Amino acid sequence: MSRSTTAVVLSALILPGAGHIYLKQAGRGMALIAVSLACLWVIIAQAMQQASAVLAQLESEGVVPDAGQFAEMVSHASNHSESGSAMMATLVLVGCWLFGVIDAYRLGQNEVSGSTQKQ
Repeated sequence: MSRSTTAVVLSALILPGAGHIYLKQAGRGMALIAVSLACLWVIIAQAMQQASAVLAQLESEGVVPDAGQFAEMVSHASNHSESGSAMMATLVLVGCWLFGVIDAYRLGQNEVSGSTQKQ
């Protein structure tokens, strides 16, 4: 497997920025990882807040839902939530992921063409 392919796989399947670190572009890699982890934190925090709200509502009503019913209620709550922060974090995360994959491929290809020109 070529270095560019390995970098793309790392960025696509592990975390944006992992391929950059593999290609010894630590600054870019760490920046992508930091932004991605911050976005994941916002998304998870929002999901936990919605789940807690649903649990509090169910507890006050004295209802014991099954897992499927609970998941449906949390999903319904997330569809009606007015928080744009989770949506923005999701869009930024997707953008980082796409940028990470494309840029890792580009850097890997430049590395290959640079070593070919030196020979």
